[in-house]
Amino acid sequence: MKIDNPAFNYDKSGQKYVIYRQTDPCIEAFIHQQLSDARTILNVGARAGSYEPQDKYVVPVEPFITMRQQRQS
Repeated sequence: MKIDNPAFNYDKSGQKYVIYRQTDPCIEAFIHQQLSDARTILNVGARAGSYEPQDKYVVPVEPFITMRQQRQS
């Protein structure tokens, strides 16, 4: 099988991302452990923000408008 474009287009196909995307508690715990005492986070490819810690200052960078529109404010 030939894959012409391996990139997933979230603007085209990600309108209901937050409905299907569920935060995995094990991944969330691992990320929080690795961030330990960091106070400021640059989240590149942030998507809808599923794994962003609430106790830190997070700067999300997300190129797809569909994902930015689904972020929690």
